[in-house]
Parts: sequence; C-alpha cells; structure tokens
Amino acid sequence: MRLTLALALAASAVAPTGRGAWAASDRLDGPARPKRVQVPSVRSGEYQRSWGLSVIEAYPAYSAGFTGRGVTIALIDVGLEGAQPEVRAALSDQSTDLVDTRDPAHRPSRHGGYVAGTLASRMDGGGTMGVAYDATILSIRAEIDGRCERDDCVVTGRDLARGVDYALDKGARVIAMALQGERRLSARFEAALARARDAGAVVIVAAGNDSAVEPAWPARYAADPRFAGSVIAVGAVNVRSQMPRWSNRAGPAADGYLVAPGQRIVTDCDKRYCSLVSGTSFAVPYVAGAVALVMQAHPELTARQAGEIVLRSGRDLGRKGADPVYGQGLVSVGRALKMARQQKAAAAALTPREG
Repeated sequence: MRLTLALALAASAVAPTGRGAWAASDRLDGPARPKRVQVPSVRSGEYQRSWGLSVIEAYPAYSAGFTGRGVTIALIDVGLEGAQPEVRAALSDQSTDLVDTRDPAHRPSRHGGYVAGTLASRMDGGGTMGVAYDATILSIRAEIDGRCERDDCVVTGRDLARGVDYALDKGARVIAMALQGERRLSARFEAALARARDAGAVVIVAAGNDSAVEPAWPARYAADPRFAGSVIAVGAVNVRSQMPRWSNRAGPAADGYLVAPGQRIVTDCDKRYCSLVSGTSFAVPYVAGAVALVMQAHPELTARQAGEIVLRSGRDLGRKGADPVYGQGLVSVGRALKMARQQKAAAAALTPREG
C-alpha cells in the first residue's frame, strides 16, 4: 500500500511582516485564566501570521489558560529534521524513526516540520504559534528511506500500523496523520486502528487533495462504523472559510469529517522568511490541536471523547447538520469548550448526592 503526504502545493517563501494580513478575533469566554499562563496578544505579528487561530476561534482557550500543556500528540510523518527551534522545543524525547538506518545522503522532507509548526510552534514572539503551543509532539518518522522526491514521500501501511502501536505504547492518545493513499489499507493496519479505538485514542487524518467527493485512505475509515468517533477526516478551507477545489469532500464520511484552515498557511519561519503551504496536511494540526486544548480543559475526557466533542461542535458551512461537502463543518475551539462545559454540568446534575 502506497501512501503519500497530503501536500497540495509546494511551499513558497514569504517574508514575515510586523503585522499579519488578517484580523484576529478577541472573543473571550470560558473559565478564569490560571495564574502564570502567558496569553497571546491578538495584535502581535506572531498571532496574526497564524491566521487560522482566528478562523477556528481558538482564543477562548488561551484566555482561559489552556495551551495544550500536558497533552502528547503523536505525529506519524517524515520526522522533524530541519524543523525550526520553536518546533523542536515541543519534541518528546521518546520520538523515533521506524527505519533503523537511513542514508544521510538522502535529503529529508520538511513536511513534518511544516505540520508540526502549525500544531505546536512555541509562543516566543516571532514567527508563528501553534494551535496547542504548549503541547508535546511525539514524532514518529515513517517514510521509506530514499523515497522522497521534493515533498512527495512514501509510507507503507505496515509502517503506519507500527507507528500507531508505537504511539499507543508511549501513551499518546491523539494521533495525527497528514498523508493519503488510493486504496483501503491492510488488515494489519485495521487491527492497529482497532487497538487505538479500544485505548480511547482519536486518529486525525488528512482527507486528501484530489478534488474527490470523498476522503482518501486512511481518512475514509471515518465512514467505517467500526471506527466511528475514533477516526476524524479533515478537509481544508481558506481564510474566508471556503473550500479550495483541490480538497477532498466529506462524502459518506460526513459524520466523521471536519474542515480547518489548509490553504496558504504560514509556517516554518526563520529570522527572514516563512514558508507558505497548502494542503489538507495542514488542516490536520488545527483539529489535533483543538482536541488537545479540550483535553487539557477537561482531563476527565478520553481523547476519543474530546474528539467527538470537537466533531459535534463544528460550525455549519454547508447544509444544516452533517453534509457531504463540509461534513460536521468548521472546527471551533470556542464552541467545543462550551459544549464540553455543558456536558460536564449535565453529568454533574444527574449524579446522586449523599445526605
């Protein structure tokens, strides 16, 4: 089984400016902010370059002190070789390469760094910041050695299954996969996916970039009743919350499909330039980061439960309810936190009290 990275357009360089080109939301709600938590300024260049944070209404989490701290997100991809320091600061010391020996002459892809940057770049006053900027990334490098041409790398289903099992073994319950394939994966991978489901994990997968009416594999497992709620397929939208023509639609996976920013994403900034990238690969970290923020806010939830809340709280973009284009809609951190609070309050009201 051949899987490739879900990168729609090659990265191009852009110069970061003092102020971003997009307005950031300053909406505030949620519980009081804990002390000693640094909250981003919506007027900072770092925040405004990270324009997707405004689109997914992430600021309510930050104003309440939730940053992803304490949550480990497994990223099964091409490693973080060459990633910026603000990304490598998020790296778990249990990160691994599934290939024992690699030829150093083979130039690594920067795809993993692009994805990880959108997910967990540290808030440091420069470049960009990730959705869950205090989360930990468990990087699991999985591509076949020497099979990267530009940013088109190849991952086998066998190694993808090994990556899922490694993530579970190291305690990661949020697993991100920014890749796509043409065919259903093997029974070995499906067994690993079942183990993730049984462990209460959520697997978040790029829908693919083929202008198709349904997600590519393995995102299409979001339509499989065996994995309902434990696999989320993610399509892309632009800064105006419109789906680009290349993003795969929800199709029969509508109940397990969300959209998130994925076109012209600013990431991988050094002191002079940032990279501008597009693809459903870069929508994945917005959903994974949203799940991490909900998990930190509500540690009583499993990753799968947090993922279901993120799914059910999506903001409608198409027909009311789950539809075959936008699925459950646009991920909204603010709405997810509100739903999680309401769910917790309802459960508390039903709990019998002594005396």
